[in-house]
Amino acid sequence: MEKHPKQTTMNGTEIKNPGEVLSAEGLKNLVTEVGIDGSTPKERADQFKNVSLEDFAGLIDNINRGVQGSADSLILEDGVMKIGDKETIPVEYRYEVMSELMRLIKESSDDVNPERLGDVAALGIVLLHPFQDGNGRTARIVGSIFHEEYDDGWENNYGIVSESRDVARARGGFMINGYIPYLPEGKSQSNPEDVIAYLESLLSSEHEDSGLYTGPFGQASLYK
Repeated sequence: MEKHPKQTTMNGTEIKNPGEVLSAEGLKNLVTEVGIDGSTPKERADQFKNVSLEDFAGLIDNINRGVQGSADSLILEDGVMKIGDKETIPVEYRYEVMSELMRLIKESSDDVNPERLGDVAALGIVLLHPFQDGNGRTARIVGSIFHEEYDDGWENNYGIVSESRDVARARGGFMINGYIPYLPEGKSQSNPEDVIAYLESLLSSEHEDSGLYTGPFGQASLYK
């Protein structure tokens, strides 16, 4: 039996059972399997609202494993991840926040811009930070599903959004923006209630101002 060379995540965690790296076509197959196969961002956003919490969790797990070439899940089972010097949500609150994220998406107005809906899902992943590594790549890929970039030139666009930050820095040149949430002053990324309130505000007409977040495609308008 052929042995795989030792592989690690960018955070130095060894991948015990390496697998194939997810391709652009493979990603679309995963998305189709959960019932999202529309030919426009709007169609896919409408289909996303019918996806169960379990299926969405499985999808992002498969995407995360795929971009890192791991046959095993890299979900963080305990401890707290950090984004820079900021702690994220404790593991014990992850299910609650994920459930609220899906509720907000399902209950959002049909008039909401599909790009904003996808960005909210992606920002939820960043704030949950459920994986040992690759959270940013997973978020960028999920957000892309609800942008026109998923339809036009996806092979090339996928290569850009799925590239790790460390690889991009070593390569030099262009590096796409990641998703960065800007919670209101005094609110914490480690507080589940603050995070849920922030995600809810992104889908509310009371919060249409700029500067709510940074994303690979800029901040999408709330309505098209």
